[in-house]
Amino acid sequence: MPRRRSYGLTFSAAFNAATASIALLAAAGCQNGPSDNGCQIARQVVLPGTLPLALLPEIQVERLGPTTIVLGSDASSVRWVSIAMDGTLGTEQSVALPPGTIRAVYALAGVDAPGDKIIVGALMPAANGTDAELRLVVVPTDGSPAGAAGDPIATFGGGVGTPPQLAMGTSASGMYAGLAWIAAGQLPKYAFVDGQGQVVSGASGDVEGGAPAPAYSCLGFAPGKAELTVTYQKAPVNDLGPTWFIGDLAIDGAITTLSLNVAPGASAKMSCASTVLYDNGGSPEYAIVWQDGTGSWLSVYYGDQVDSVKSFPFASSTDFGGPDLQPLLKGAANFVGKDFGVLFARAHSVEVWRIDWVGSVRSGVLILPSLEGNVGNVASASGPNQLTSTYADYTGQDMGRRLVIDAACY
Repeated sequence: MPRRRSYGLTFSAAFNAATASIALLAAAGCQNGPSDNGCQIARQVVLPGTLPLALLPEIQVERLGPTTIVLGSDASSVRWVSIAMDGTLGTEQSVALPPGTIRAVYALAGVDAPGDKIIVGALMPAANGTDAELRLVVVPTDGSPAGAAGDPIATFGGGVGTPPQLAMGTSASGMYAGLAWIAAGQLPKYAFVDGQGQVVSGASGDVEGGAPAPAYSCLGFAPGKAELTVTYQKAPVNDLGPTWFIGDLAIDGAITTLSLNVAPGASAKMSCASTVLYDNGGSPEYAIVWQDGTGSWLSVYYGDQVDSVKSFPFASSTDFGGPDLQPLLKGAANFVGKDFGVLFARAHSVEVWRIDWVGSVRSGVLILPSLEGNVGNVASASGPNQLTSTYADYTGQDMGRRLVIDAACY
């Protein structure tokens, strides 16, 4: 059985104090125009629109040491391209999805070297046409021929009509792909997958114990303290608000969990959060950025020795015309001590804001490039003092390019 250690923190007085101060930050939250906030573009790579990957809507970005891998999918294939540290763009590669694939997820793993394999999880109809099966396909990152889809590693009753939530992410070492899934009425599950597409013995099972929550959302992977870190949101089961769950997963089966209740009450609507590590006096700890109807929030966990979390507002939704018009949060990174970079996807731009550890917004904003202000879905990945983002930059119907941008702050 996995060895587990858990922490659960609620907002309590910290949230209430932050709520009282949101009006004080309203003026800082609305950026009037670009100016120096201490952040700059460290690298910009253009994927021309002639590459099929460039304009795909489903995009994922992975960082593997000095190399960035951009992956994407459509109904028939998964595509990827590598970007070297000096910005050199590799050759786009692809693998066809098995016929009938309902959904595909993907990440990197390794056999001879970190990230030398792409692991594709293909959700496919079972023989009865009603259930769904999850099978794995392994393809070398260099584009060599892929193997056949393996035997099912999970079967989901009624999964064709009601597919499970699925997510994949690359482990810290680059030698494993993390796979997570949530089926209706069940606890979230995880598995380590090696570079040969095999589930690692002793490194799979339930992410947490107890009874399933009424609902789950936002399943994904994030930078963390262990080989893999899975995150998701749990619907409330009592008077507390929704819970943001962080599970650090070790290859030996050990699991350490952190549950953050930062939204005010069971009726609160909390967005998916971006999870980031920061340096808490020499030891890494977690912070998250998220949104509700009042605005955008930074929640900082101070470690199990202090056992507290505080939430700070940094942008009011009224600055943008109300909760339905506020821009979406698409990523975060730790910059320079306890400063954070926050990635906003606005209607016609992608922006990096800078906030400190109590949510104070530094004057100015870094606006990322766009030819005509027509940007697609934004994906991001974070590392120490670096926030990597990618988005399609459209210039017409099915025309444009993809930008991959590293932002850093000083």
